[in-house]
Amino acid sequence: MSPTRLSEDEVPQVSAMTDLFRDALVHAQTLKPAATIEPPLTKSHFDPFIARLPAIFPGTAPGPATQVRDADKARLYAAVETASRKIFSSMVASTSINSPEFVRVWNLFDFLSVLSDNEQCDPALLFWLVEELLDSQTVDGCRKVFDFLESRRERITAKNLKQKSLVILRSCNDLLRRLSRAEDAAFCGRVYIFMFQSIPPGDRSSVNLRGEYHVENVTSFDQAPTAPDETAADKMDVDAEDDNSQTDGKDAKPTTKAVSFEAKNKAEQEKPLDTDALYPVFWSLQHFFSQPTTLFDPSDLAKFKSGIEATLNAFETVEKIQKTTKGPDDYKLIPQKRKGVDTSEDLRSTNNNPKYLTSRELFELEISDLYFRRHILIQAFIILDFLLSLTPQARAKIANVQQNRSVVYADKNLNEDDAKWAKGMKDRIMAYIQAESDGFFFFRVVESVISRDKGWVRWKVENCPPIERPSVSPTEFNDAKASAKRLATSRRPKAGMNSLSLAFMDEKDNSQSLEKLKDPARWKLPDLEEFKKKIATDDLDFDFANTEKEKTQLLESKASKTWRALRIARRSKLATFDKIEDWRNVSAIFQELDAEETEQEEEEGPKGQHPENRMPIIISGPSGVGKSTLISFLLDRQRGVFNKIIRHTTRSAGDGEVNGRDFHFVDTKTFNTMLDGDFFLEASTHDDAQYGTSQKLVSAPEASDKVALIRLDGEGTQMAKDNGFSARVVFISPPSLEALETRIRKDEGLSEEEVQRKLKAAQEEIDQSGSSDLYDKVIINDDVESAYKKLEEFIYESSKANGIHKEEAADEGDTAMKDEVRGDDADVL
Repeated sequence: MSPTRLSEDEVPQVSAMTDLFRDALVHAQTLKPAATIEPPLTKSHFDPFIARLPAIFPGTAPGPATQVRDADKARLYAAVETASRKIFSSMVASTSINSPEFVRVWNLFDFLSVLSDNEQCDPALLFWLVEELLDSQTVDGCRKVFDFLESRRERITAKNLKQKSLVILRSCNDLLRRLSRAEDAAFCGRVYIFMFQSIPPGDRSSVNLRGEYHVENVTSFDQAPTAPDETAADKMDVDAEDDNSQTDGKDAKPTTKAVSFEAKNKAEQEKPLDTDALYPVFWSLQHFFSQPTTLFDPSDLAKFKSGIEATLNAFETVEKIQKTTKGPDDYKLIPQKRKGVDTSEDLRSTNNNPKYLTSRELFELEISDLYFRRHILIQAFIILDFLLSLTPQARAKIANVQQNRSVVYADKNLNEDDAKWAKGMKDRIMAYIQAESDGFFFFRVVESVISRDKGWVRWKVENCPPIERPSVSPTEFNDAKASAKRLATSRRPKAGMNSLSLAFMDEKDNSQSLEKLKDPARWKLPDLEEFKKKIATDDLDFDFANTEKEKTQLLESKASKTWRALRIARRSKLATFDKIEDWRNVSAIFQELDAEETEQEEEEGPKGQHPENRMPIIISGPSGVGKSTLISFLLDRQRGVFNKIIRHTTRSAGDGEVNGRDFHFVDTKTFNTMLDGDFFLEASTHDDAQYGTSQKLVSAPEASDKVALIRLDGEGTQMAKDNGFSARVVFISPPSLEALETRIRKDEGLSEEEVQRKLKAAQEEIDQSGSSDLYDKVIINDDVESAYKKLEEFIYESSKANGIHKEEAADEGDTAMKDEVRGDDADVL
């Protein structure tokens, strides 16, 4: 609070100070006629008016405060504040912040800043007026106020910051409560940056040293569920304080019987989610989130435990429902009828406290939102961390420091059973969050923020010791610099870890040293297979290591080899990096060495000719039409030019199929996670199995100067085009439906129903190819060599390309549609 302002009738000096302020502002307007915040007015601009102060207050000439008597200084401060407030209130009441005349307010603030630096007014007076100005303006007006504060920050915070810091914090926090984190994110960032730049990290004014909680922010919610035959319009309960609503305190008791959401058998898992039972249990948790010390009561802790378990069980049920629900209503558990809103109810939060929308009608929509579920679980995660800080193990870490008893709770302890439950629940929440599409990265960010916040908590526990260190004298700096120079120049630089020795360079025979330096082993890039053997050797040695030092050395050696192997593999096997989950096991980049023997043979032969157009190529067509045969011809006759894209699928591998060569076989959970993370270029479902084409695998061939070959059916091709994927699309058509039927029936494992289904799908694709602009080229595969030549001509855009058609013709007849029906169909028809 500011000192009591004096009345103009009681103190004649106030009238004189008012006149001085008015004269100073008139003079400032002549110095800065532009209606802008810049440039600032400095002490030299106001020297004539500062010189008038001793005449108004004798004995208060500018100078150190010790030269001014306390009583005279108090009267000076009061008179300056009263006069400045009178001028300020008049200008704010009569002038819009968007008006050019409002520059007078900025000039007044500059004058007060000069008086504050001269200790001729209260140091916090400027910020008191800024606080009132922020309260009187809209958000747009507050932006202009912050334009002024940011332009003067260094100047107005250079002196007497201790007296100003509390007002700065209060003003900024009040403003942040008014701003929307979504709509005013940039402005919020400006406010935070201003606070961080103005107040040093070691300032204790922003630390809650007394361990108080904001108990006024109460979350209200309905206890009794709405009757199904109720005709009155439901109200949207937006947490406004209502005498008739029950809060989430200890007396809150649900009127319906609590339901456990933990499924005990398959039948119970299929039961719909009882949101009416969950609703009061869920919102009652906010009481514990806002007041963690209530958990010291065993009964409240028991309620908290049951509430967290029920909530997490419900969240897991919601996730299962969403993953099995199809259509546009994926995020709805139960269809809701839009209710009317009682406009007489106050939708604003009280006392600038953010509130939840706790209406029963909104509850199902809220818990269906992934981000809302994460928000609640992170709150629970923080509270569980608080509980675990009460364990003997946690207390032992701070036993040797001077503790702030207000935040340590030395007389409260968490027993072993509760600690075990808290640890298990933390692990369960962590696993739930990380199981989502981007959950791992989201939780890593949250964990980083919480870990850094724990550092500030530890600082508060230790009573905020000074974090500043005394400055280093020039003598100490020069001594340290000279010592570092001696250490750096007196020793020869050591070779890096696992780098080749240069000791032979010390030999007297320079010619031999030069020859050794030319050894190819020193400059040639090692083969990936070589690193595979070295890493396996390190793993074997690690198993037989006897000491921790030896194990550490072997682990560092393996890490170096692993890093170099990954750098080599990124050139040709970048797509396999998705299979690596732990750096200690990078076998994925080596496993494909066996699966790619055909590619190695391909590299041994003569290289093919690269087309001028390097866009990916989609080969589409009905099942059994010969897509695989044509693709294999391209890979064999144009070695090193094309790269066949391997698709992901949830079905099990068939006879002779190899993971990574025919398909990437994954489970349904992994596939859905990849699907939710926009991992796939296209995805579809056939015969109860899901198929998808990885965007990363499609883009990988470009890095190795190859053209991607993608085999898709009509549905997948259309989806890829709809997603904006640029490619050249070729449709392979059979000479007739009868010829295709003959080929399909040769697969003895197909039933008549499956044959007819394939023929029907083929007819639809053939009809679409003639009427749609989806395909760039349609090729009839009546003869495999003829079809291949047409495909090659389209890809190379010339039938006379050198060396393109010099291969011998393959056997005709049935090879025209050589695909095995299961193999082709497995690649999604």
